[in-house]
Amino acid sequence: MYVDVHAHLIHPKFAGEEDDVAVRAKNKGLDFVIVNGLEPVSNRAVLELCEKYDHLLPALGIYPLDAMAQEIAESGTWSHPFPAPTPFDVDAEIDFIDSQAHRLVAIGEIGLDQHWVKDHPDAQERVFRKLVSVAQKHDLPIIIHSRKTERRCFEILQEMEVKKADFHCYGGKLKLAKQIAAAGYYLSIPPVVVKAESFQRISQELPIEQLLTETDCPYMGPDPGERNEPANVPRGVEAMAKARGISTEEMAGAIRENFKNLFGH
Repeated sequence: MYVDVHAHLIHPKFAGEEDDVAVRAKNKGLDFVIVNGLEPVSNRAVLELCEKYDHLLPALGIYPLDAMAQEIAESGTWSHPFPAPTPFDVDAEIDFIDSQAHRLVAIGEIGLDQHWVKDHPDAQERVFRKLVSVAQKHDLPIIIHSRKTERRCFEILQEMEVKKADFHCYGGKLKLAKQIAAAGYYLSIPPVVVKAESFQRISQELPIEQLLTETDCPYMGPDPGERNEPANVPRGVEAMAKARGISTEEMAGAIRENFKNLFGH
């Protein structure tokens, strides 16, 4: 009865092991894992992988840095320790996601990011808004990346009257998290909650009806330096239950019901 609303199984760290990871997730009691796309290559790989397993569900999106790949390339100012995103036709990819909406459980990963790149916020926001509109057109929830932009993402959702959304791996203030939950949106917690006090506080103080679980794998795992994967979700749920002072079974059951309410599975 466990669920993972945000996994990156299409990632080089899983190359050649996608099937093993999917099977381990099932064996650990995960009913569903939502596999998120980021750009044209991963979006198509997500669809292909999810065709093989009933418990893997596809979500397609455009990651904020990929949304502004052209602007980054033109500026020539990339200085981070990982490769700059590869430019592509963003609007054509939005059209592709729109065309595949009947196969999806969500639009994601989408959103805004002011952690890695503080330039070109308009390019990010344009793509975010267009993909939100795609989700609304097809009555699909959205899975949001909001690093250092939590309040702005929330403002856009309110402005566009979005009804269905999950803030994945939320890193903002607790006060804002409570406002997000009060608006009817969800927040998903990764297995790093076993040691991260910020996620423990969210697990403890937000309404249980607005909490979900994710991995953000291969990142945000419970063990330092180890690759994260969906099979770690039960450890995260156990830590969330401990923070809240309830049983693991009660926590897992509530999260499973929340997943069904948001994603229909």
